[in-house]
Amino acid sequence: MRMRSRALASLFLGVAIVLTGLSGPALAGTNTNTATVKVKYKHDSRAHAVLKHAKKLKGKAYRYGGAGPRSFDCSGYVQYVYKKAGKKIGRTSGAQLSAGKSVPKSKKKPGDIMIFMRGKTAYHSAIYAGGGKMWEAQRTGVPVGKHSIWSSGYVVRRPAGNVATKISTATAKMATATAR
Repeated sequence: MRMRSRALASLFLGVAIVLTGLSGPALAGTNTNTATVKVKYKHDSRAHAVLKHAKKLKGKAYRYGGAGPRSFDCSGYVQYVYKKAGKKIGRTSGAQLSAGKSVPKSKKKPGDIMIFMRGKTAYHSAIYAGGGKMWEAQRTGVPVGKHSIWSSGYVVRRPAGNVATKISTATAKMATATAR
């Protein structure tokens, strides 16, 4: 983690030098100023990939025991989507309880797995889509799609990481040329 921070600091310093037009001879001066450089970048996370793959399967048929690609049951759909996004998770809703870390409902983010519980038994899995919606293979007669969350009896697991776009701000110390 520390190595990543150092690499980012070096990157930001390099960007700051290029943006200000300072070169080697100009850096030889003695004054040091602090400049804040805002850098926008897109972090294409696994959560973004999960949501992209979940959406691609919209309209596929529900079939009990289905694990894709033509039809799915709930946990087969979640497993298939995560596999396409590069993450292996269990096949059943019960097995998906051990996928990633537990997250409070209030902290859930798009791409998280929602596992619906009856007592201590997991009976349904879905992928949180944001805005009170989830991607799921719900039941016979209902195609895979984005539906409203229909119960509060669920737990959240996060095997995907954080959501896609981030904006970062770095402060880099830059030497400025002294007036001669």
